[in-house]
Amino acid sequence: MNYPLLPYSQLVYDMLQTDPDVYTYRTKMRINKDDVDSQRLQTAIIKALTNHPVFQSVVDEHGLQHFDEHIDPLYGQYFSLNIREDNTYLYIDYSLNRILGDAISGQILIEDIIRAYKGEPLAEDNYYAYLAKVEAYKHSERYAASKQWLEEHFSNISCPVHPKTDVPLQDLEHAAEGVLTVDYTDLRDALNRLADEQLISLNAVFSLASALAIMDYNGTNEAALTWAYDGRETEDEQRIYGSLHRDVPFRISRISKLEDRKRASRDELLRETRKAMRQGVMHSSYPFTLTAPHSDIWNYALNVLVQPTPKSTAALFPFPVEVLPADEQPDNAYALLDVEIYDGTSLTVMFHYKHIEHEPRLVRFVGAIATASRSN
Repeated sequence: MNYPLLPYSQLVYDMLQTDPDVYTYRTKMRINKDDVDSQRLQTAIIKALTNHPVFQSVVDEHGLQHFDEHIDPLYGQYFSLNIREDNTYLYIDYSLNRILGDAISGQILIEDIIRAYKGEPLAEDNYYAYLAKVEAYKHSERYAASKQWLEEHFSNISCPVHPKTDVPLQDLEHAAEGVLTVDYTDLRDALNRLADEQLISLNAVFSLASALAIMDYNGTNEAALTWAYDGRETEDEQRIYGSLHRDVPFRISRISKLEDRKRASRDELLRETRKAMRQGVMHSSYPFTLTAPHSDIWNYALNVLVQPTPKSTAALFPFPVEVLPADEQPDNAYALLDVEIYDGTSLTVMFHYKHIEHEPRLVRFVGAIATASRSN
């Protein structure tokens, strides 16, 4: 049976029609053969890939997907993996397109490879049952109510969703990617304490800081952005490899609701953030920001997300794995500005932004948002 793509996969599919290499990531790993049973690892990789239906799926010319058991999971439509070895090392080279799954999916696959390597059973991936549930839910009253709530709260908003740019947004369409990495490890304990006290996540803390930076930079008292919610709300969804994450809109004002002309206190801003985040999750089944005509605005919104690093993912293996420099990647930026949080052995935030020679404003804003994250 054919099913529509999940919302973010649909976005990637549409982009692939004009840019066949968009969101394609290539990774190389090297393992010392003295540290691993090479044949057992290769068997485990095949078993893990076969356990996830998305690697044996086909997306047709209409953007519909179906399972094809005859597809080799090592060489699928949007994924390929090559294993080679010499006298010293085992090399694993793979190419993966974002259409197949989100960041959590990568961790799920690595965990399954490790389980298979240890001879442990793998939990079933109910990807196509999940797709059937998603399609059925689209006809429910709750889905319709979520659509209505999102449209009432986020349609025709007048506040900014990104920092001002010096050139028209369409001129940034093929801009190169700029990256700034900021280490927040010295604030990690304090930020985690704040998150625990306020019953919010680090994602929420940086979403608030990002929104405040937009306000300061644009000279407004209100701002909006998007953030990535992991999804996977039920036990059956925990082991699914797919784009289950949801793009959730977030809007906040720094003017107190208690006194119309007074600035909100830090605690009030945090309470409003917690409320807004929870409401966003409650209504996130409807892909508001990815649906036309709303996507015309929200495609350019600043986006906050938690990401695993390649090295932290490789560290999940029970034997040393070295991540090698991959072939040079396309340097076009896919988003106007992403704020990516990496919370592992250290707390690091990477700001990925569109950068061209005559667009200094975004570069200045990245510095401003890094400062706001510390001071707010």
